[in-house]
Amino acid sequence: MSYFLKKLKQHHLFIIPLVVGRFLLVWRALIHLRTLPTPGRRAYLGRGPKVFGLEHITLGNNFRVGEGLWLHAIPQYLAFTYQPHVEIGENFSASDHLHIACCNKITIGRNVLMGSKIHITDHSHGVYSGENQSSPYEAPFERKLGSSGPVTIGDNVWIGDNVVVLPNTSIGSGSIIGANSVVAKDIPSNVIAVGCPAKIVKVWSDEESKWLSV
Repeated sequence: MSYFLKKLKQHHLFIIPLVVGRFLLVWRALIHLRTLPTPGRRAYLGRGPKVFGLEHITLGNNFRVGEGLWLHAIPQYLAFTYQPHVEIGENFSASDHLHIACCNKITIGRNVLMGSKIHITDHSHGVYSGENQSSPYEAPFERKLGSSGPVTIGDNVWIGDNVVVLPNTSIGSGSIIGANSVVAKDIPSNVIAVGCPAKIVKVWSDEESKWLSV
């Protein structure tokens, strides 16, 4: 095997398996996404997408993301089973390294724009409130996935780079989440929120047709 690899490198043929492998990853994801039971059929995925739980994912028409997509609906984790559902509306656009992880429900509306390195999740590794809480003596990856509630993102939302959207939260239609923010509680419609946790800094005024500081 090592002799074979040396020969490939000598003739610069080692690039071929890398290119073919990357092409197959994108091709497989595109084929799966296009066969989902969705109202739309057009989808663009950048390099290296990872899509799991396809039967639990519904996409609207004109779904576009950059490289490194990780879209994961989780029906089973270790010995635990779940009923996940991811629904994304039409004209969705995101940049590189979007990570959406769902074991409960994540709903994203129409005409949503997202930046790079965004993480949206409806669960955590472990249960830390109520009954049957996870023990610190248990390895985190062996803990049951716990969801405190679904995630809902409305229409016409813009989310900046490096944002984290935590479980049991909603972002109202027309709102903007500034870069590097953490959405830990509900954000109403037509506001601009920034920070960790994200707090409202501006609201849209229909009367004055402009954003007003709060």
